[in-house]
Amino acid sequence: MAAPSKKQASNIGKKTTQAVVKAFPAKQQRSEQTHEKLLQSGLDLLRDGLFDDISIAQISARAGCSVGSFYLRFRNKEAFFEFLFEGISENLQADLHANLTKESIKELNLAQTVRHCVNHYVEINRQYESIIRAAVQYSINDSADWQPVRDNGLKLHTHYIDLIIGKLRTPNQAQARKQLLIGLQIISGHLVNSISHPVNNLPLHDPNLNHWLFEVVMHCLKVKPPAPAMPQQKKGRLKIASPQKKVIPQRSK
Repeated sequence: MAAPSKKQASNIGKKTTQAVVKAFPAKQQRSEQTHEKLLQSGLDLLRDGLFDDISIAQISARAGCSVGSFYLRFRNKEAFFEFLFEGISENLQADLHANLTKESIKELNLAQTVRHCVNHYVEINRQYESIIRAAVQYSINDSADWQPVRDNGLKLHTHYIDLIIGKLRTPNQAQARKQLLIGLQIISGHLVNSISHPVNNLPLHDPNLNHWLFEVVMHCLKVKPPAPAMPQQKKGRLKIASPQKKVIPQRSK
């Protein structure tokens, strides 16, 4: 059989290169799909159970891939969870700047804006109930693990406050910001508590929850700030005066 000419060899080389180039995007696309399937399976499993009860084998099986495929993308289950939460945080920020803007609420008054922000916050907590519960459990042994959740909450609070402040007619915006932050922190505490522990009063999916939390924020916004607490005096021993002896006048002889 005759050896291929230089032109034929060149054409074969080009075809081989083109085939390899075409194969890379397909391979990359499959890898990205596997990555997304793993993340989605993790979310699905968190809805059904606790973080500590979920194994890498379960995540992989639900995603339809091998455990080896999991370890090609994530160091361990903790790294997987952190990546999962980072992705959710990025989605939240993108959603805020796309759908909850000053332009989108320009026709709303102060009360309507507060209610709109509270409704959005409650819905976010309901949507990511399982991931927040997992974050609470994940951070039990190290409070630093809760920091990403705290940072994300503060970003949401700052965004809400900026929208609400634009509806206020007050010269003291710094004080109004403090009062709004207090209100948001109060309702945030209730939401996290209702997610991590069963509560009888205003659970997460109570139809009246949004209205009560709205009232909390409005109360903090309108109430007159309390006066600074008086410094406590040092406590000393209380001296009790001894009763004076009654002097009985002597009768003269």
